[in-house]
Amino acid sequence: MGTTSLKLPEDLKQTIQQFAEQDQVSAHAFMLRTLQDEVRRRQQRAEFLADAMAAAAEIDAGGPVYDAEDVFDWLHARIRARGTDEVVPEPVPVRGRGSKPKKKAA
Repeated sequence: MGTTSLKLPEDLKQTIQQFAEQDQVSAHAFMLRTLQDEVRRRQQRAEFLADAMAAAAEIDAGGPVYDAEDVFDWLHARIRARGTDEVVPEPVPVRGRGSKPKKKAA
């Protein structure tokens, strides 16, 4: 592992030391863990944003769009059906592949 030097303000050093003592680790171990956690968080956020952009592109290309209430109803039905033989039909898209026009309420 390579060495990296950081110039930290004194108040930050003290805060790091306090947290490290609370966690019963060295200040070095605390900083390393904190940096690893932040890198992991940033990677997860980048993946989340990439997934969101891909989903938006799929919708723009005519992919299915579901009504949120239908999806929540479907999820609740799936939970209720857990451990049974009940088959819960998937919600029908309101737009896109396999969609059917919704019937208007009378």
